[in-house]
Amino acid sequence: MNTLEMGVEGMTCASCVAHVEKALRELPGVLDATVNLATERARVDYDPAIVAPQRMADAISEVGYTPVVSEMEFAVAGMTCASCVAHVERAIRDLPGVTEATVNLATERVHVHYFPASADFADFSAAVADAGYEAHALGEQGEDESAAKQRALTAQRHGVWLAAALTLPVVVLSMGMFTFPAWDARFAAVSPFPHFWDWVQAALTTLVLFGPGLRFFRPGFIAYRRLTPDMNSLVATGTGAAWLYSMLVLLLPNLFPLTAQHIYFDSAAVVITAVLLGKYMEALAKGRGSAAIRKLMNLQAKEARVQRSEGVEESVPLASVRRGDLVVIRPGEQLSVDGIIREGASHVNQSMLTGEPIAVNRQVGDAVVGGTINQEGRLLVEATSVGKDAVLGKIIQLVERAQTGKLPIQRLADQAVQVFTPIVLAIAALSFLFWLFFGPAPAITTALISAVAVLVVACPCAMGLATPAAIMVGTGRAAEMGVLFRKGEALETLSHVDMVLFDKTGTLTEGRPALVDLLAGSLQEALRLAASLESNSEHPLALAVLAAAQAQGVVPEPVTEFSAIPGFGIQGNVNGRHVLLGARRFVEREGIDIGHWATKANDLEAEGKTVVFLAADQLPLALLAIADPIKSDAAAVVAAMKKLGLRVGMVTGDGQRTAESVARALDIDEVHAEVLPADKAGVVTALQQLGRHVAFVGDGINDAPALAQADVGIALASGTDIAIEAADVTLTRGELAGVPTALIAARKTMSNIRGNLFWAFFYNILLIPVAAGVLIPFYGIHLNPMLAGVAMGTSSIFVLGNSMRLKGLRPWKASD
Repeated sequence: MNTLEMGVEGMTCASCVAHVEKALRELPGVLDATVNLATERARVDYDPAIVAPQRMADAISEVGYTPVVSEMEFAVAGMTCASCVAHVERAIRDLPGVTEATVNLATERVHVHYFPASADFADFSAAVADAGYEAHALGEQGEDESAAKQRALTAQRHGVWLAAALTLPVVVLSMGMFTFPAWDARFAAVSPFPHFWDWVQAALTTLVLFGPGLRFFRPGFIAYRRLTPDMNSLVATGTGAAWLYSMLVLLLPNLFPLTAQHIYFDSAAVVITAVLLGKYMEALAKGRGSAAIRKLMNLQAKEARVQRSEGVEESVPLASVRRGDLVVIRPGEQLSVDGIIREGASHVNQSMLTGEPIAVNRQVGDAVVGGTINQEGRLLVEATSVGKDAVLGKIIQLVERAQTGKLPIQRLADQAVQVFTPIVLAIAALSFLFWLFFGPAPAITTALISAVAVLVVACPCAMGLATPAAIMVGTGRAAEMGVLFRKGEALETLSHVDMVLFDKTGTLTEGRPALVDLLAGSLQEALRLAASLESNSEHPLALAVLAAAQAQGVVPEPVTEFSAIPGFGIQGNVNGRHVLLGARRFVEREGIDIGHWATKANDLEAEGKTVVFLAADQLPLALLAIADPIKSDAAAVVAAMKKLGLRVGMVTGDGQRTAESVARALDIDEVHAEVLPADKAGVVTALQQLGRHVAFVGDGINDAPALAQADVGIALASGTDIAIEAADVTLTRGELAGVPTALIAARKTMSNIRGNLFWAFFYNILLIPVAAGVLIPFYGIHLNPMLAGVAMGTSSIFVLGNSMRLKGLRPWKASD
């Protein structure tokens, strides 16, 4: 029986308590449940073999209350393979109060969902330590973790050099004497006693195994104790068996026939050194793979210059800055916080956020983002968000969360790893026994070499790294290109979509009306009269006319006797002329003969444009066509979607004519017009019911239900809206070009993962039988344990190297 405590929010009375207790007690496996209204906590006695903590949380939610579930991320050192991942996950999940634990081998991070009333970091750390690994809390800015990784890398490098220095004489003594018999005679002549040089090998090999090689033996035997052997166990068993056999030959030679009195210190020492070298190179590759996160972290300032009372400036750690503090930013400095400019003006380089290299002008009242560069001018910024709450901090959190997550495709590797190590141990034992009884003389030599080779060549590391290494590099590179995956699963889902549904307004179009056509005898005169009237109007279309006038340098003139007629238009006197501006029904109501203008108006309306008539003194002067302009790259993006084999749809609240006009211009396959914002999710659902895997692309403002309903929701965000909760993917630069970039990144990452998994399984399926000796009867070939150690290290490095190819991903361009 386990006891679990969890917080429960939303309870207000004794009836609430009774509802929660009843919901919990009705669950199979719950022995008792007591709820305290004052402390807002539930205490549950339960059988973990029957009911999981997550089911209890779901039961509380189902009756209308909120279980208090927290998330925590921390680092774990000492993991080497997929088996290690499984052990750490199992150790943490077995703790009362933990609902989920996900371990990522590539980033060496653990993400835990838990009830804070029942567990904390101390519990997690103890469970990880009991499993044979070390847990480390993450620093506020990641400095502690980075420093710890650097220390670990330095220690690994020293270990490799020490092992190599000790192994080299062993190899010279063993291989040299075997290859050059004359050496044997010379060494024997200077030996103080028989087998002196064999004892030198024994001493050096012992130092290798129980010095630098101790990192395999300690966790390996802890894993045996927990009945969960891993890669460390395989390496420790293989090299330990070779070392133990050799020591017995030296200490008790009479136990062995003369033909079996061979020593294998060289195999043990070289295997340890080769595996250490492979793990060191693997760690280097992991570091290069996480470069994207480090780049983002380097954009975060470590200190801020805060203006105190009476204008005194004080440099303080960024963690000490609070909302409302006034932060001084000098020319050339990085902005340390998100905030609002209260004093000064400058040009700010926002390329880290938008990808646009041209600096933008920022003045008093404008919002600025931490990590951007103040090019000139002193700024006084009122902090609105700091650290993890700032835009850059949220980006880092999103990338880290995506890198920590597990993809459905990884379940295959996880399931294989659960039985992999026991199967390898069984194969090693069977090969040893087979060759011991049926092998050529000396049978013990063939048996031992085969068993050790099987143990050493087997590589669960590659299977464990296949998915997380690719996710780490792929999502990191995507973030650099302005594509943020909220969770790693979105990568796999996006790679499988077969339809992209675009919202129209603000996504395919600019989202603001613009004057796109002006038909008049005198364009300047028509624009002047129209702008003069619109300068007095509050209608949304007025902005389009005024913007066009400003762009042409046309200055509106004063208007007298101005009036607006709702549903029709506006009128007034401009320089003594009575001017009307409005819909067709307005000029017709006023008795103005529009004549040939009617045909032109019909043509423009057929193109989905809003037509406004301009008349003066009862004579028609001009037609103004106003529309929401299609984005310049929209057609190229739609074409790219089709080239990728996707069907393209569009959903909009606009009328059918306007929607079809845009669809024709962009060559969109299907149109859903006159759809209210709340009904867009219904369109997505209908497509899914037809068997479509739908990605919905919107601006995140009124598209939240559709973004959430889609298989993958993609939000075009402005720089400060990167954390749109409903979206699985956020395009931080707010550009349509990010959609094909995201799709290509997802597909190439998944292709990379499949290649990694194929290699990891193919490697083991091919080399384990060779190591077991299946080729000996046919070709006399067996795998030397030293080569097996090199092959094992190479396997992991290959997977990491293949994943590193994703750093070559490039953002999609219209010219592609």
